[in-house]
Amino acid sequence: MRFTTAMLADSAQVQNGKLYVLGGGFNVIRAKTLPTVHAQLFLALVAEVEPEERQRDLDFIIKLMDEDGHEAGVEARGKLRVGLPTNLPPGEMSVVPLVTPFHNISFEKAKGYSFVVSMDDRELTRIRFRVTVDS
Repeated sequence: MRFTTAMLADSAQVQNGKLYVLGGGFNVIRAKTLPTVHAQLFLALVAEVEPEERQRDLDFIIKLMDEDGHEAGVEARGKLRVGLPTNLPPGEMSVVPLVTPFHNISFEKAKGYSFVVSMDDRELTRIRFRVTVDS
């Protein structure tokens, strides 16, 4: 599995196999003061799943890390299972949109952060962003 798309969004959802994103593709969260709590943040992802990865559970984990490589205490675990496609030629990859919401994330410092998506201890993608304070 690999990700062809990975972004932060204000809102996102998957319907009928398509990814719908509102306010996506940013890399700065602006706060008035610190610490701050960001009420709602979505990760919008599009995965390509190889034929040999179908018909089995693909366990992945998403962790929020700071720019110093420390875990920031936010984590999500997911399980993806892709069935056999009926409309693709043999050997073709399956494209699967995914959305992961995060609520009430607390940021103590103005600095860089990343959501790191991994599977089997292998990093698949990293979504980098920065928290800043408006002055």
